[in-house]
Amino acid sequence: MNHRRRRHEDDPLSEPSPTPSEPLEAADLVLLLLQADAPGQEAGRLHGITRLEKLLFLATQEERADLEVENPFPFIAYDYGPYSKEIYEAVEVLEKADLLEETRVSSTASLDEMEEVAAVDADTEGVERRFRLTRQGLAVAEYLAHQHPEAAGKVQRVKERYGTLPLRRLIQYVYSNYPDYAKASVIRDEVLGY
Repeated sequence: MNHRRRRHEDDPLSEPSPTPSEPLEAADLVLLLLQADAPGQEAGRLHGITRLEKLLFLATQEERADLEVENPFPFIAYDYGPYSKEIYEAVEVLEKADLLEETRVSSTASLDEMEEVAAVDADTEGVERRFRLTRQGLAVAEYLAHQHPEAAGKVQRVKERYGTLPLRRLIQYVYSNYPDYAKASVIRDEVLGY
């Protein structure tokens, strides 16, 4: 039986009382994913809302990261495979909280932008959304990783495995391995070569 002394302010040698960590929210997984290291990727950054969404989907499916959070991102089969509008909302909240910065860069239309166009105004066609943790966001992500090492490890493994795949290959992997989430996709045949 462990008889730990409670910390008293007048006793500098006493151990601090353990404090329970706060539960993770789904948006915290976005911070942890951006903060996770991956070969060939700049820390704290991720290019493309579709890539962000598919990596979070894989963290849920393959690493069960959804078990680490309260109110996880719900994914449904949609026009471009697994989709969660809550990820888009989380990005907005994190941006407003000055934890994440988003830049939009003109590019040629690709699979990455197809979902973007469906999710937001058609005027954004040909624009890639790039995400970067702010200094404050990096500090919060590091704190979360320290407080929730299991969740951080889960998104880390997904980012290491899939984060550097070309987007088309990432989508092919998701569609091939999770066909129930690809059944409503308008690009399924193109992606899978049917």
